Amino acid sequence: MAGITPEGYRKKMTRTYELPLLYMVMLFQFACMLLLAFRDGPVETFSLMMSVCLPAGTYIGLKILERFFYADRCIYILVAFLLSLGVILLRAVLKKETEASEQALFIGVGFVFLLIGAFVGSRSGMNEKFLFFMMPVCLVMMLLPFVFKTSSAANNWVRIGSVQFQPSEIMKPVLIVMLARGFSDKDGWRKWLVYIAFSVLACGILFMQPDLGSLVIFFFITVSMFFIGTGRWKTTLFVLALAAGGVGAFLSVLDKVPAFSYLASRIAIWKNPWSGEYENARQIVQGLISIASGGYFGAGLGLGSADRVAVVSSDYIFAALTEEFGTPFSLLVLGVYLLILIRVSVIAMNARSRYHALLSFGCVFALTGQMLLIVCGNLHILPLTGVTLPFVSAGGSSILASMTMAGLVLGVSSVNAEDEYDDLMRLSNGRWRDE
Repeated sequence: MAGITPEGYRKKMTRTYELPLLYMVMLFQFACMLLLAFRDGPVETFSLMMSVCLPAGTYIGLKILERFFYADRCIYILVAFLLSLGVILLRAVLKKETEASEQALFIGVGFVFLLIGAFVGSRSGMNEKFLFFMMPVCLVMMLLPFVFKTSSAANNWVRIGSVQFQPSEIMKPVLIVMLARGFSDKDGWRKWLVYIAFSVLACGILFMQPDLGSLVIFFFITVSMFFIGTGRWKTTLFVLALAAGGVGAFLSVLDKVPAFSYLASRIAIWKNPWSGEYENARQIVQGLISIASGGYFGAGLGLGSADRVAVVSSDYIFAALTEEFGTPFSLLVLGVYLLILIRVSVIAMNARSRYHALLSFGCVFALTGQMLLIVCGNLHILPLTGVTLPFVSAGGSSILASMTMAGLVLGVSSVNAEDEYDDLMRLSNGRWRDE
């Protein structure tokens, strides 16, 4: 019997199926970008370069992650697949390299955020005094869109010179860390109310912007983490019933309040986009046409017409995905999100501390909820809320936030691996069979 390190333990338990998955993702990245490079006659330099950089970046990123953490490699590989899919779609649909190159740059910066998130996730918890200090700072940051307004009807973006970002996106991982720290405390309402109040104030700011997509996600994160952390199902049901009643009352007077005329028009467009009464309804119509025109097997990479859809790179990226690759592939992508949900849920349930369990659950709930909002919006099941498809849609704020949340989960998985290794060492009297 030979000794084995925590890193060796992780490889021993998972390597058999992770390597084929890694190679398939790298092959997909290489083939798609190579196809785009030779699609239009002369060799396109950016796509040819990315056919090497995407697979190499995925592999090197995995090795760097392994160097510092005993993280779940499967989650990293699935996230890398989604990230590269975003670059591929932006290059194929928009027919130019500008947004695709920016997305690749944001992914590179986002990897640093992923490592930072993994470091935070692998710690035992944030200092409570520091979190109390950060609460007003975060709320002030969320108020910045009212000061540095953009041309958007919803004041949820900040533009300072040539730099533009969305504070609500940056706040998602921060909110999750705060709520995980607060609801992991068993002291009861005395501590919980502070964190609940912070979340309520954040939701109030989002309501006034109005940024209903982020508001729904913030509310969903808070309620789900409260229920998992405290187990108070009666209080949770009461809050959900209260929220449902509030939404009903708000919708009944929405068209009578001038301040919310923007939201009223969005709801009216969603109810009947084919009437032609609203100019903005064209986005929904074009999105549905894009999905249908791809057929069952898709139009082919770079052969679709989703670039006619307004804001396709962020709001309607799933429609572009369906048109380019077809229905089976789009279902496969949804399956990737489902697999991430299942795998992160297992990580959360295996966590030895309430803080780490809540951290994992909060991250996967945020990512899954955001994915459902944008997919249902693209399919005209729900009104389009302006949120992005995690890891895929264009946007630096979204990419950095999503990769930070992925890093938090990977940090928790690293802690779990060390705990499992310690258990095996105790059971084997300091040795573990390496066969």
